[in-house]
Amino acid sequence: MNKSLELSGVWLWLTAPIAVLLLVAAGAGVFIEGLYHDAPSFAAQARGQDLVSLVVVLPLLIVAAVLARRGSARARLIWLGAMIYLVYCYALAAFDVKFNPLFLVYVALLGCSLYGLIGGLATLDMAAVKARFTDRTPARAVSIYLVVLAFLFYMLWLKETVPATLTGRVPQSVIDEGIPTNGVHVLDMAWILPALVIAAVSLWRKRAVGYVLAGAMLAYVALLVLAILSMVAFMVMDGHAVAAPQVAIFGMVLAASVGALAWFLSCLGRGSPVTGLPSAGATER
Repeated sequence: MNKSLELSGVWLWLTAPIAVLLLVAAGAGVFIEGLYHDAPSFAAQARGQDLVSLVVVLPLLIVAAVLARRGSARARLIWLGAMIYLVYCYALAAFDVKFNPLFLVYVALLGCSLYGLIGGLATLDMAAVKARFTDRTPARAVSIYLVVLAFLFYMLWLKETVPATLTGRVPQSVIDEGIPTNGVHVLDMAWILPALVIAAVSLWRKRAVGYVLAGAMLAYVALLVLAILSMVAFMVMDGHAVAAPQVAIFGMVLAASVGALAWFLSCLGRGSPVTGLPSAGATER
């Protein structure tokens, strides 16, 4: 195995400690009563997310890492999407969840997932991934969908934050959840939504990075929205009011994202295993 392939494999091996940490963090959230000392609605959401992380994300992450190690391009994109999910979720846990015995586990998960994501992207032969996509790839359709998602959620979050900023009051979601600021708004507007736009523009222009980012972001959105719907279910079970229109929106986003991801990945043809950095002289297609 050449050096580039070895370097690529190093980041996939981070899946092992991440899986153990995730089993501890999510398992404790699901099975240990009273772990969260946060506001009741926030604690219900945390348990709902933990359930999805434990029963969906954890096994998916392990299977994707094994298949990506064998050269599967589909698995590599899904693995990257799971890394984005973990960075996002455990950045929120490390900063927004009130201190509990798992604080260092959250920090370790954030660190391992962040470096796994960076290393996984930096060592991926993106041109080889693009070359595996067929002419049937719905690049334009997926690009439009990603931009619509970004616009939708910018409008949804700005609808709350802009009036609060102009009137000098605290957003209702911050008050309800008992947190200093809404970490979801921060991460979405500063990182995730711009990433959706970057992926969309790059894919529209048929850049190799666009194919990689689009696949990873679609996988991330599907996992996160599934977690959000689980959060909603836990809130309802705990007796908290939930806005029906937002539930409907997230349900449609989940269905659309899973469909778009399946359609996009179905256009990945067979070819040489996709693993490490491109060889010298390789150019982006």
